[in-house]
Amino acid sequence: MVRSRTGERKERAMLAGSLVGLASLAGNTIVAAATTDAWEAARRGFVRLLGRGDPDRAKAAERRLTETREQLSGAAAAELEPTRSALEAQWVTRMADLLEEDPGLEADMRALVDEIRAALPGGVVSAAGHSVAAGRDVNITASGGGVAAGVIHGNVAPPDPPGPDPAIS
Repeated sequence: MVRSRTGERKERAMLAGSLVGLASLAGNTIVAAATTDAWEAARRGFVRLLGRGDPDRAKAAERRLTETREQLSGAAAAELEPTRSALEAQWVTRMADLLEEDPGLEADMRALVDEIRAALPGGVVSAAGHSVAAGRDVNITASGGGVAAGVIHGNVAPPDPPGPDPAIS
């Protein structure tokens, strides 16, 4: 079976999108776990994953994870959300870099994220970037020709933008 270059590009793009989504979920999970009872399991698991058998990498991962927990624990209430967002962005980037360097870690990362998320207390929700997270139902509605979406990546325009109003000319 011969695949076209276009088909290969689409397949790589889908895989890359899947890995970016996993990196985002992993970064979100680290920050969500940092102030919960699930932290020790999350810390151990992510040190192991990030260290990849190298003691120096493991030490650096341990230091960064400890700093994350300390920053979240020490943040004033008014600064908590900006701190969470900044730390989450850092961890998403680290996780994306890790998966780019070694895509073979995808299954291990996915299993670790699933394990930690299952240990998080109910009601802990967090979103990154252009995402929506909720502990219950989310209803998104548009009216009057508007556009509604839970996640937007890129430009958004109504399907048939109205033309100029002839009465105004």
